[in-house]
This record gives sequence, structure tokens and C-alpha cells, in this order.
Amino acid sequence: MNIVREREYSKDSRNYPTSERFTDEAKRALPYARQECLRRGQRVFTVADLLAGLSVEESSRAQRVGSLKENAFYLRWLAALPPLPEPGPITSRRNASAEIEPDIEVKQALEFALVEANRDREDLIDSDHMLRGIMRFPNKAHFALLKTEINLTSVRIASYHDRREFTRPKKAGFNVWQYLFHRSTAH
Repeated sequence: MNIVREREYSKDSRNYPTSERFTDEAKRALPYARQECLRRGQRVFTVADLLAGLSVEESSRAQRVGSLKENAFYLRWLAALPPLPEPGPITSRRNASAEIEPDIEVKQALEFALVEANRDREDLIDSDHMLRGIMRFPNKAHFALLKTEINLTSVRIASYHDRREFTRPKKAGFNVWQYLFHRSTAH
């Protein structure tokens, strides 16, 4: 099904802008991907950089459902990224303050992450949704994940179980609105 059509079918009350829908884990993966791109001296970050960004945090949902840390060396090699960088400052031939833009495949993966979050009936896009977004279409990172025997179905199942085990607290704003609604209907 076309992504535009899927987005139309998934419209509901959770249609606030995508940037506001990212969890903190997912928001942190994007700067990590940009850092990966800076290490190579590139101006555009790719889905391989996004996959590397998702594998940085050991406690992220993407790490738990995809075992990204255990396969980091192999994933980097298959995605045509250099070996794991040495800790230290980022050195780049280009200006580090220059804006680093995502390529078309990263944008497509983020759109599919939105579709995956809506598929799970989640208000927020988490790091596992980003991982699943990468796996929704053929690309270098998807190929690398398949070679490590990680597929979309297994990640969806693992995400479901992970959500049941590691639940996130509900937003406080929701409880306030619920309170106000009950208070107004009680009178």
C-alpha cells in the first residue's frame, strides 16, 4: 500500500506534527546519526547512519528488540559504514555547524516510523518504530538487518512484548483533561 494512502487511513486524533511525536530516545538517535555523518565528513546522513544512531543507546527499545549492540560491527560492515569510531571529539574537514540534512531514504524511514506508531496505536514514535521504519523498504540498513536474521515481523512481535514489559508512564496532561471532563459532567 502506498505510504500516502496508509497515512490517510491512519488519521485520527493523534495527528499533531511528527516532530512532537518522537520520544526522547528517538529524538536522541537523530543527533547520533548526524554525528556519524560528520565523522565521515558527509553533508547528508543516510539510513545506515540512522541505524548507527539507533544502536548508540544501550537502554533504548530499538536496542532491546533488535539486538543492535551485539551485532554492531557486522551491521556497520554490511551497511558500508567504517568500523566503530574511537571515543573523542568529532573531526571533520567541513564546518561542523553546517546543517546536515537527511537523505530521501531517511525521510521515507521516518514516515514509515509514523505509520508503525499509528499501527501500534501509540501516540509517540519510539526508537523501535524508527527501526521498523527502516525495515519497511529495501535499503542498505534493511539489508544489513536481514543478514543478521532480524526481520520486520520478529521486530514487531518483540516490540509488542517489550511494550508490555516496559510500559511508559502516561502524560500528565491527559489526566488533567480527564479530571476536568469528569468535573464538568458531574454538576
